[in-house]
Amino acid sequence: MKKLKKLLLVGLAATTLVACGKTTENKNQAPEVKEPEKIVYYTPLTHEERDNEDQAKKKIFAVMLDNHDDARPQAQISKADIIYEYRVEGEFTRYMALFQSNFPENVGPVRSARPYFVQTAKEYNAIYAHWGGSVAGLEEVKKRNVVDLDGIALEGIVFHRNKNVGKRAPHNGYISLPELENYLVEKGVDVNDNTASLNFYDKEANIEGLDVGEITLNFNNRYKTNFIYDEATGKYKYIRQGQPVIDEATGQEFDTDNLVVLFQKGVVAGPKGTLKMANIGTGTGLLLQKGKLAPITWEKENEDARTILKYTDGTEVKFYPGRTFFSIVDEEKDAVYQVPETENQAGEGNATENHDPAKVNSQK
Repeated sequence: MKKLKKLLLVGLAATTLVACGKTTENKNQAPEVKEPEKIVYYTPLTHEERDNEDQAKKKIFAVMLDNHDDARPQAQISKADIIYEYRVEGEFTRYMALFQSNFPENVGPVRSARPYFVQTAKEYNAIYAHWGGSVAGLEEVKKRNVVDLDGIALEGIVFHRNKNVGKRAPHNGYISLPELENYLVEKGVDVNDNTASLNFYDKEANIEGLDVGEITLNFNNRYKTNFIYDEATGKYKYIRQGQPVIDEATGQEFDTDNLVVLFQKGVVAGPKGTLKMANIGTGTGLLLQKGKLAPITWEKENEDARTILKYTDGTEVKFYPGRTFFSIVDEEKDAVYQVPETENQAGEGNATENHDPAKVNSQK
């Protein structure tokens, strides 16, 4: 029994020594250092990655851009996150470019306000930059209570006539967004309280819809645009009056990841042929992404409400990460595109011209 106890004690001592040896060895090893988990922030209008939150919180600038023949080409249009193109009086259209992911210099030519552009800027709680405006446009600026930057009042301060672009007034007004931002900060305006954002897919998402590689938009008898899908880039090239749109500042050809076509009738309702746009209520439209077309609906309850886009099943539209272009034309017949034949139509022809989103939906 004593011998057994002795063996047990020897065994315990050996175990203790081994355990102590292991403890000593662990203490001599360098502790494992874990890399801190990287926090990724995303820009709200394009879903681009950023390392810090500062840019994601920047307020949006909505800049009115001239699209008169004498104003082209526009500068920094390829740096915009979102572009809206609406009809204005006569046979012309005008752009409103939204900048949030970056604030370039030398943006222009800047042009005047129209009421439906102001209402759209309000949807994004954007700082609205323009050079004058129609009577209804300037009244809408006051009604919607947007942060207003008007070149009429600020020429020579933060709005400038660019004499180096070979354009005459009123087609040569330019601005610098960093300069505008600094001006607002000096005036005590909070430029870091953005709350607007779009709803995005992941980049790996499989986009569904009809195979439509090109669409023509007829704004009027004189002016039309085309968007042509480029499979190599996954983007749509923007063709205006038969010519690619080139950025005056960068020399880059303009393209977009998402194209939204909204059908909203414009009627003459003011002096000099200014328009009233049927942008309040409900209507239809088209969404083009990755070479696919899907019919959508839109609804806007009042002048201050956000325009909500939905698929025909009632779920809210998602955007592919990148730039978005909104084209607003009068009617469904103004959007011309080719729809592939369905299987049961095989042999009757290669494609069917189609203007009707309801018909498109029935072929999905």
